[in-house]
Amino acid sequence: MTGLNAASGFALKCIADLEHDLTNATDFLASMKLSGKVEVVFIAINFLACLPFLGNWWMVPPQFLWVAFKAFRMVTGADGITEKDAYQKNIYLKHRKIHTMSLFFYLISWFIYFARAMTAVMDIHVHGISPYD
Repeated sequence: MTGLNAASGFALKCIADLEHDLTNATDFLASMKLSGKVEVVFIAINFLACLPFLGNWWMVPPQFLWVAFKAFRMVTGADGITEKDAYQKNIYLKHRKIHTMSLFFYLISWFIYFARAMTAVMDIHVHGISPYD
């Protein structure tokens, strides 16, 4: 989840840099391509990590729906942006909206994962984990 948060944050930074003329279109596209690759890698890791919990944890279906949403956008080419379209406001605002939505989804998921890990640690701390119990 931390990698997904970083990838979304980096994509939003790239869009903000383009919007405020801090980068050119070529560098913007290279940065967005890198951000997209990093996001795909971490989405695949998250998908594989959630797979064993399918049917046992309420957080798995939203994660799989998000994977399907992102895969659909990738297959249809909706995530793509061309150099000539990079400076069009409606194009980069659409991408900014999607990446903002991604960031909030990843932040919420990260918090839930963190809370689940901490409750597991506290459960072990309180009840102990011993082969003699």
